[in-house]
Amino acid sequence: MHTQQDSFPLISVVIATYNGAKFLATQLDSVLAQDYPNLEIIISDDNSKDETLAILENYQPQYPAIRIIRSEQNQGYIKNFEQGCKQAKGVFVALCDQDDRWHPEKVSKLYAAIGDKALVYADSVLCNENMEPIGVNISDRVTCKDFSSPLEQAIFCRIYGHAMLIRNEFLQQIFPFPSIIPHDWWISYTATLHGGIKYIPDALAWYRQHSNNVFGAVGGKRNKTQKSQIAQQEKRIAIERMQLFYAQCPENRTKEKQVLKSLLETYQGAGIFNGIRRMIIFFQYNELLLASKKRSKIRKWLFCFKMLVKFV
Repeated sequence: MHTQQDSFPLISVVIATYNGAKFLATQLDSVLAQDYPNLEIIISDDNSKDETLAILENYQPQYPAIRIIRSEQNQGYIKNFEQGCKQAKGVFVALCDQDDRWHPEKVSKLYAAIGDKALVYADSVLCNENMEPIGVNISDRVTCKDFSSPLEQAIFCRIYGHAMLIRNEFLQQIFPFPSIIPHDWWISYTATLHGGIKYIPDALAWYRQHSNNVFGAVGGKRNKTQKSQIAQQEKRIAIERMQLFYAQCPENRTKEKQVLKSLLETYQGAGIFNGIRRMIIFFQYNELLLASKKRSKIRKWLFCFKMLVKFV
């Protein structure tokens, strides 16, 4: 007997959970309410200590599409997402955070738009902790568009996992996810090398912002030693990231490969000469390197000037 599901390829929704009991049911309900008819829902739990697993075990008997993977020890959100993605059987994979809410047509609209791209993403509505919209979409703060060059994702990435639909054949080629950058940045960067990235302007998720999503001490002052330590850490991470991106960029992307190599050399070096060289590279390729920044040309130029003293 021919069913509606036969006309639609399987799509895997991968949800990473960790102590998410407070908001999990809202997100799960929105995933289960999707109008796309052929989904598997893989939930990878990172050894939660709250009621997360109890909630999941309550849902699972009612919804056969749900599959739960339990970690015996905490491994962090990057490896937790990787664990779930490795189990995905769908032609496409949609990443899902535990505390947002999806539009009922989110998966179907992304599927309709992906075409031959490696990845498609949509806009999102920013909300407070109570899931009340704050009057701003992600597209109001960053440049959202199609991307095709790795240089466009090498310095900044503003494509978030919760908004993505990813071709699984591509995704399975880019494990393991590196630990030095968020998984969605790695996926976005490598997607430019495997068919490119498509953007659709529909706001298809409500993206919850938490008051505790702030890194570092709020209002605290740092002494010279602390500032120096932070600067050295930033330089180390930037070097590792650029090494990773340079190594991943294939030789047939000649221009991008050379730009990444030159940037890496200026990151590894020190002194004003490297600063001048880095600044020139940013000026020359600012439309690509700063593609995600929603800034005027003057502000982008000012950013390029700052590269003169970055890491010097």
